[in-house]
Amino acid sequence: MKREKWAIVTLSKDGVGLAENLVKCLVDKNCTIYTKEKYARENIKIIESDIETFMGSIMSDYDVLCCIMATGIVVRAIAPFLGHKSTDPGILVMDTHGDYVISLLSGHLGGANDAARLVAKRFGAKAVITTGTDVKGTMAVDVLAEKIQCTIDDFTDAKDITALILNGEAIGLINQSNVDLDDIVLPGNIELLSDQSNLKKYAGLIIISREIEKTSVKVPTVKLVPKKIVLGVGCRKDTPGKKIILAIQSTLASIALSDKGIKTFATIGLKENETGIQEACDYFKAKKVIIPDEMIQVVQSRFEASEFVFQTTGLYAVSEPCGYIASGFGTCLLEKQKLNGITLSVWLEEY
Repeated sequence: MKREKWAIVTLSKDGVGLAENLVKCLVDKNCTIYTKEKYARENIKIIESDIETFMGSIMSDYDVLCCIMATGIVVRAIAPFLGHKSTDPGILVMDTHGDYVISLLSGHLGGANDAARLVAKRFGAKAVITTGTDVKGTMAVDVLAEKIQCTIDDFTDAKDITALILNGEAIGLINQSNVDLDDIVLPGNIELLSDQSNLKKYAGLIIISREIEKTSVKVPTVKLVPKKIVLGVGCRKDTPGKKIILAIQSTLASIALSDKGIKTFATIGLKENETGIQEACDYFKAKKVIIPDEMIQVVQSRFEASEFVFQTTGLYAVSEPCGYIASGFGTCLLEKQKLNGITLSVWLEEY
Protein backbone atom coordinates (compact mmCIF):
# COMPACT_ATOMS: atom_id res chain seq x y z
CA MET A 1 0.00 0.00 0.00
CA LYS A 2 1.28 3.47 -0.91
CA ARG A 3 2.37 5.45 2.15
CA GLU A 4 0.67 8.78 2.84
CA LYS A 5 2.83 11.82 2.09
CA TRP A 6 3.07 14.29 4.98
CA ALA A 7 4.75 17.70 4.95
CA ILE A 8 5.74 19.02 8.39
CA VAL A 9 6.27 22.76 8.15
CA THR A 10 7.72 24.99 10.87
CA LEU A 11 9.28 28.43 11.16
CA SER A 12 11.13 28.14 14.48
CA LYS A 13 14.01 26.30 16.16
CA ASP A 14 11.66 24.72 18.71
CA GLY A 15 9.38 23.66 15.88
CA VAL A 16 12.22 21.84 14.13
CA GLY A 17 12.96 19.80 17.24
CA LEU A 18 9.28 18.93 17.59
CA ALA A 19 9.06 18.03 13.90
CA GLU A 20 12.01 15.62 14.18
CA ASN A 21 10.41 13.89 17.16
CA LEU A 22 7.08 13.74 15.34
CA VAL A 23 8.68 12.00 12.33
CA LYS A 24 9.95 9.27 14.68
CA CYS A 25 6.32 8.61 15.67
CA LEU A 26 5.15 8.47 12.05
CA VAL A 27 7.41 5.80 10.57
CA ASP A 28 4.53 4.48 8.46
CA LYS A 29 4.15 7.86 6.74
CA ASN A 30 6.39 9.43 4.10
CA CYS A 31 7.32 12.60 6.00
CA THR A 32 9.30 15.65 4.81
CA ILE A 33 10.25 18.50 7.15
CA TYR A 34 10.46 22.08 5.85
CA THR A 35 11.83 25.15 7.65
CA LYS A 36 13.74 28.40 7.12
CA GLU A 37 17.43 28.10 6.18
CA LYS A 38 18.76 29.28 9.56
CA TYR A 39 17.02 26.39 11.35
CA ALA A 40 17.67 23.69 8.76
CA ARG A 41 19.58 20.54 9.66
CA GLU A 42 20.46 17.36 7.80
CA ASN A 43 17.52 15.84 5.87
CA ILE A 44 15.41 18.98 6.34
CA LYS A 45 14.34 20.95 3.27
CA ILE A 46 14.59 24.73 3.12
CA ILE A 47 11.70 27.15 2.63
CA GLU A 48 13.14 29.57 0.07
CA SER A 49 10.18 31.97 -0.26
CA ASP A 50 7.59 33.65 1.92
CA ILE A 51 5.30 31.22 3.72
CA GLU A 52 2.24 31.96 1.57
CA THR A 53 4.06 31.27 -1.71
CA PHE A 54 5.63 28.17 -0.22
CA MET A 55 2.35 26.71 1.03
CA GLY A 56 0.77 27.26 -2.36
CA SER A 57 3.64 25.40 -4.01
CA ILE A 58 3.27 22.22 -1.92
CA MET A 59 -0.45 21.88 -1.19
CA SER A 60 -1.12 19.63 -4.16
CA ASP A 61 1.94 17.45 -3.44
CA TYR A 62 0.97 16.08 -0.01
CA ASP A 63 -1.91 14.21 1.59
CA VAL A 64 -1.45 15.96 4.95
CA LEU A 65 0.28 19.21 5.91
CA CYS A 66 1.19 19.48 9.60
CA CYS A 67 2.07 23.08 10.43
CA ILE A 68 3.93 23.74 13.69
CA MET A 69 3.19 27.44 14.07
CA ALA A 70 0.41 29.87 14.94
CA THR A 71 -3.01 29.05 13.50
CA GLY A 72 -3.39 32.58 12.11
CA ILE A 73 -0.23 32.25 10.02
CA VAL A 74 -1.49 28.98 8.55
CA VAL A 75 -4.96 30.33 7.74
CA ARG A 76 -3.57 33.36 5.90
CA ALA A 77 -0.97 31.27 4.07
CA ILE A 78 -3.33 28.61 2.70
CA ALA A 79 -6.41 30.79 2.05
CA PRO A 80 -5.55 31.83 -1.55
CA PHE A 81 -4.99 28.23 -2.58
CA LEU A 82 -8.06 26.46 -1.21
CA GLY A 83 -10.12 24.65 -3.82
CA HIS A 84 -12.74 22.19 -2.62
CA LYS A 85 -13.10 19.76 0.26
CA SER A 86 -12.86 16.88 -2.21
CA THR A 87 -9.36 17.95 -3.36
CA ASP A 88 -7.75 20.00 -0.56
CA PRO A 89 -5.21 18.16 1.62
CA GLY A 90 -5.75 17.62 5.32
CA ILE A 91 -4.29 20.55 7.27
CA LEU A 92 -3.11 20.17 10.87
CA VAL A 93 -1.77 22.85 13.21
CA MET A 94 0.40 22.12 16.26
CA ASP A 95 1.78 24.43 18.93
CA THR A 96 5.56 24.34 19.43
CA HIS A 97 5.18 22.55 22.77
CA GLY A 98 3.31 19.71 21.08
CA ASP A 99 0.40 19.94 23.50
CA TYR A 100 -2.36 20.27 20.90
CA VAL A 101 -2.95 19.15 17.33
CA ILE A 102 -5.79 20.95 15.54
CA SER A 103 -7.68 19.51 12.59
CA LEU A 104 -7.96 22.78 10.67
CA LEU A 105 -9.12 21.85 7.17
CA SER A 106 -10.50 18.85 5.22
CA GLY A 107 -11.34 16.92 8.36
CA HIS A 108 -13.26 14.20 6.56
CA LEU A 109 -12.31 13.81 2.89
CA GLY A 110 -8.81 15.17 3.41
CA GLY A 111 -8.29 12.95 6.42
CA ALA A 112 -7.31 15.71 8.86
CA ASN A 113 -9.53 14.42 11.67
CA ASP A 114 -8.03 10.93 11.52
CA ALA A 115 -4.53 12.41 11.15
CA ALA A 116 -5.05 14.57 14.25
CA ARG A 117 -6.23 11.56 16.24
CA LEU A 118 -3.20 9.57 15.03
CA VAL A 119 -0.73 12.28 16.09
CA ALA A 120 -2.52 12.68 19.42
CA LYS A 121 -2.33 8.96 20.13
CA ARG A 122 1.30 8.47 19.16
CA PHE A 123 2.75 11.77 20.32
CA GLY A 124 0.72 12.33 23.47
CA ALA A 125 -0.93 15.53 22.24
CA LYS A 126 -4.61 16.43 22.54
CA ALA A 127 -6.58 16.34 19.29
CA VAL A 128 -8.79 19.38 18.69
CA ILE A 129 -11.63 18.46 16.32
CA THR A 130 -14.53 20.82 15.72
CA THR A 131 -16.46 19.02 12.96
CA GLY A 132 -20.10 18.95 14.10
CA THR A 133 -20.79 15.30 13.31
CA ASP A 134 -17.60 14.17 15.06
CA VAL A 135 -18.40 16.23 18.15
CA LYS A 136 -21.89 14.70 18.35
CA GLY A 137 -20.66 11.20 17.56
CA THR A 138 -22.71 10.91 14.39
CA MET A 139 -21.74 10.60 10.71
CA ALA A 140 -21.49 13.11 7.87
CA VAL A 141 -22.46 12.14 4.32
CA ASP A 142 -18.88 12.52 3.08
CA VAL A 143 -17.63 10.15 5.78
CA LEU A 144 -20.23 7.55 4.80
CA ALA A 145 -19.29 7.95 1.14
CA GLU A 146 -15.61 7.41 1.92
CA LYS A 147 -16.29 4.34 4.06
CA ILE A 148 -18.28 2.62 1.31
CA GLN A 149 -16.03 3.85 -1.54
CA CYS A 150 -18.56 6.09 -3.21
CA THR A 151 -18.39 9.48 -4.90
CA ILE A 152 -20.80 12.22 -3.85
CA ASP A 153 -22.92 13.24 -6.82
CA ASP A 154 -23.61 16.78 -5.55
CA PHE A 155 -21.74 18.32 -2.61
CA THR A 156 -24.48 20.88 -1.95
CA ASP A 157 -26.97 18.04 -1.51
CA ALA A 158 -24.47 16.29 0.79
CA LYS A 159 -24.13 19.43 2.91
CA ASP A 160 -27.91 19.72 3.26
CA ILE A 161 -28.36 16.08 4.30
CA THR A 162 -25.44 16.26 6.73
CA ALA A 163 -27.13 19.26 8.39
CA LEU A 164 -30.30 17.20 8.79
CA ILE A 165 -28.31 14.30 10.28
CA LEU A 166 -26.61 16.68 12.71
CA ASN A 167 -30.00 18.05 13.78
CA GLY A 168 -31.27 14.56 14.57
CA GLU A 169 -33.79 14.41 11.70
CA ALA A 170 -34.89 11.02 10.35
CA ILE A 171 -32.92 10.04 7.23
CA GLY A 172 -33.68 7.09 4.95
CA LEU A 173 -30.88 5.16 3.25
CA ILE A 174 -31.75 3.40 -0.01
CA ASN A 175 -29.08 0.95 -1.19
CA GLN A 176 -30.04 0.49 -4.85
CA SER A 177 -26.60 -0.82 -5.82
CA ASN A 178 -26.39 -3.42 -3.04
CA VAL A 179 -23.17 -1.96 -1.66
CA ASP A 180 -21.80 -3.95 1.30
CA LEU A 181 -22.87 -2.11 4.47
CA ASP A 182 -22.25 -4.95 6.93
CA ASP A 183 -19.32 -3.21 8.64
CA ILE A 184 -20.95 0.24 8.74
CA VAL A 185 -22.42 1.42 12.03
CA LEU A 186 -25.06 3.98 11.09
CA PRO A 187 -26.20 6.76 13.45
CA GLY A 188 -29.54 6.10 15.12
CA ASN A 189 -31.39 8.60 12.92
CA ILE A 190 -30.28 6.96 9.63
CA GLU A 191 -32.44 3.97 8.72
CA LEU A 192 -31.57 1.44 6.01
CA LEU A 193 -34.77 0.93 4.03
CA SER A 194 -35.86 -2.44 2.72
CA ASP A 195 -38.66 -0.85 0.67
CA GLN A 196 -39.71 2.62 -0.44
CA SER A 197 -43.35 2.52 0.60
CA ASN A 198 -43.33 5.35 3.14
CA LEU A 199 -40.62 7.84 2.24
CA LYS A 200 -42.62 10.89 3.33
CA LYS A 201 -41.81 10.29 6.97
CA TYR A 202 -38.11 11.03 6.34
CA ALA A 203 -36.65 14.54 6.34
CA GLY A 204 -34.04 13.46 3.79
CA LEU A 205 -32.76 10.50 1.80
CA ILE A 206 -29.37 9.03 0.94
CA ILE A 207 -29.52 6.96 -2.24
CA ILE A 208 -26.64 4.69 -3.27
CA SER A 209 -26.90 4.25 -7.03
CA ARG A 210 -24.75 3.87 -10.15
CA GLU A 211 -27.48 5.29 -12.37
CA ILE A 212 -27.83 8.80 -13.77
CA GLU A 213 -31.57 9.09 -13.20
CA LYS A 214 -32.63 11.51 -10.47
CA THR A 215 -35.15 10.53 -7.84
CA SER A 216 -38.64 12.02 -8.07
CA VAL A 217 -39.15 12.00 -4.29
CA LYS A 218 -40.09 15.43 -2.93
CA VAL A 219 -37.64 15.45 -0.01
CA PRO A 220 -33.99 16.54 0.13
CA THR A 221 -31.85 13.80 -1.37
CA VAL A 222 -28.17 13.08 -1.94
CA LYS A 223 -26.88 10.38 -4.27
CA LEU A 224 -23.72 8.37 -3.57
CA VAL A 225 -22.20 6.72 -6.63
CA PRO A 226 -20.20 3.51 -5.98
CA LYS A 227 -16.68 3.67 -7.49
CA LYS A 228 -16.85 0.22 -9.07
CA ILE A 229 -16.90 0.81 -12.83
CA VAL A 230 -13.90 -0.45 -14.79
CA LEU A 231 -13.35 0.63 -18.38
CA GLY A 232 -11.39 -1.48 -20.82
CA VAL A 233 -9.83 1.06 -23.19
CA GLY A 234 -8.04 0.88 -26.50
CA CYS A 235 -7.38 3.65 -29.03
CA ARG A 236 -5.41 4.67 -32.08
CA LYS A 237 -2.05 6.31 -31.41
CA ASP A 238 -2.29 10.00 -30.40
CA THR A 239 -6.08 10.02 -30.00
CA PRO A 240 -6.90 13.32 -28.21
CA GLY A 241 -7.96 13.08 -24.58
CA LYS A 242 -11.05 15.20 -25.22
CA LYS A 243 -12.25 12.69 -27.81
CA ILE A 244 -11.79 9.79 -25.37
CA ILE A 245 -13.60 11.70 -22.60
CA LEU A 246 -16.59 12.44 -24.83
CA ALA A 247 -16.70 8.81 -26.00
CA ILE A 248 -16.78 7.59 -22.40
CA GLN A 249 -19.48 10.06 -21.37
CA SER A 250 -21.74 9.13 -24.27
CA THR A 251 -21.13 5.40 -23.79
CA LEU A 252 -22.02 5.45 -20.08
CA ALA A 253 -25.02 7.71 -20.72
CA SER A 254 -26.32 5.15 -23.23
CA ILE A 255 -26.65 2.62 -20.40
CA ALA A 256 -27.74 5.22 -17.80
CA LEU A 257 -24.57 4.99 -15.70
CA SER A 258 -22.96 7.94 -13.92
CA ASP A 259 -19.38 8.63 -14.98
CA LYS A 260 -18.64 9.48 -11.33
CA GLY A 261 -18.60 5.73 -10.70
CA ILE A 262 -15.48 5.17 -12.84
CA LYS A 263 -12.72 3.66 -10.73
CA THR A 264 -10.23 2.21 -13.21
CA PHE A 265 -9.04 2.49 -16.80
CA ALA A 266 -7.48 -0.75 -18.03
CA THR A 267 -5.31 -0.95 -21.12
CA ILE A 268 -2.20 -2.70 -22.51
CA GLY A 269 1.49 -1.88 -22.11
CA LEU A 270 1.67 -0.47 -25.64
CA LYS A 271 -0.72 2.29 -24.53
CA GLU A 272 0.92 2.99 -21.17
CA ASN A 273 2.20 6.40 -22.30
CA GLU A 274 -0.78 7.30 -24.48
CA THR A 275 -1.41 10.96 -23.55
CA GLY A 276 -5.12 10.90 -24.38
CA ILE A 277 -5.81 7.94 -22.07
CA GLN A 278 -3.91 9.63 -19.23
CA GLU A 279 -5.85 12.87 -19.76
CA ALA A 280 -9.11 10.92 -19.55
CA CYS A 281 -7.93 9.19 -16.35
CA ASP A 282 -7.14 12.56 -14.80
CA TYR A 283 -10.47 14.02 -15.89
CA PHE A 284 -12.50 11.22 -14.29
CA LYS A 285 -10.14 10.94 -11.27
CA ALA A 286 -9.59 7.29 -12.05
CA LYS A 287 -6.51 5.11 -11.78
CA LYS A 288 -4.84 3.55 -14.80
CA VAL A 289 -4.00 -0.16 -14.78
CA ILE A 290 -1.71 -1.77 -17.34
CA ILE A 291 -2.56 -5.40 -18.05
CA PRO A 292 0.44 -7.54 -19.12
CA ASP A 293 0.20 -9.12 -22.56
CA GLU A 294 0.71 -12.56 -21.03
CA MET A 295 -2.46 -12.21 -18.95
CA ILE A 296 -4.47 -11.02 -21.93
CA GLN A 297 -3.32 -13.99 -23.99
CA VAL A 298 -4.77 -16.33 -21.37
CA VAL A 299 -8.31 -14.89 -21.64
CA GLN A 300 -8.52 -13.28 -25.10
CA SER A 301 -10.17 -16.35 -26.64
CA ARG A 302 -13.31 -15.45 -24.69
CA PHE A 303 -13.79 -12.32 -26.81
CA GLU A 304 -14.21 -11.32 -30.44
CA ALA A 305 -10.83 -11.44 -32.21
CA SER A 306 -9.52 -8.76 -34.56
CA GLU A 307 -6.76 -9.41 -37.10
CA PHE A 308 -6.18 -5.65 -37.39
CA VAL A 309 -5.64 -5.35 -33.64
CA PHE A 310 -3.31 -8.37 -33.77
CA GLN A 311 -1.20 -6.79 -36.51
CA THR A 312 -0.92 -3.60 -34.41
CA THR A 313 -0.51 -4.97 -30.88
CA GLY A 314 0.27 -8.67 -31.15
CA LEU A 315 -2.99 -9.37 -29.31
CA TYR A 316 -6.37 -10.36 -30.73
CA ALA A 317 -8.36 -8.12 -28.34
CA VAL A 318 -7.61 -5.24 -25.99
CA SER A 319 -10.62 -3.53 -24.46
CA GLU A 320 -12.61 -6.54 -23.27
CA PRO A 321 -9.82 -8.72 -21.84
CA CYS A 322 -8.32 -5.66 -20.11
CA GLY A 323 -11.64 -4.75 -18.51
CA TYR A 324 -12.36 -8.36 -17.60
CA ILE A 325 -9.05 -8.83 -15.80
CA ALA A 326 -8.94 -5.39 -14.12
CA SER A 327 -12.48 -5.83 -12.76
CA GLY A 328 -11.44 -9.02 -10.98
CA PHE A 329 -13.26 -11.08 -13.63
CA GLY A 330 -16.36 -9.03 -12.91
CA THR A 331 -19.65 -8.49 -14.71
CA CYS A 332 -19.70 -7.04 -18.22
CA LEU A 333 -22.15 -4.13 -18.32
CA LEU A 334 -21.44 -3.28 -21.97
CA GLU A 335 -19.50 -5.27 -24.55
CA LYS A 336 -16.86 -3.68 -26.75
CA GLN A 337 -17.96 -0.49 -28.50
CA LYS A 338 -16.07 0.74 -31.57
CA LEU A 339 -16.12 4.53 -31.52
CA ASN A 340 -14.09 6.00 -34.39
CA GLY A 341 -10.66 4.80 -33.32
CA ILE A 342 -11.58 4.17 -29.69
CA THR A 343 -12.75 0.88 -28.20
CA LEU A 344 -14.50 0.76 -24.85
CA SER A 345 -16.02 -1.98 -22.73
CA VAL A 346 -17.70 -1.41 -19.38
CA TRP A 347 -17.33 -3.72 -16.37
CA LEU A 348 -18.54 -3.88 -12.79
CA GLU A 349 -15.75 -4.65 -10.34
CA GLU A 350 -16.25 -7.94 -8.56
CA TYR A 351 -14.49 -7.00 -5.31
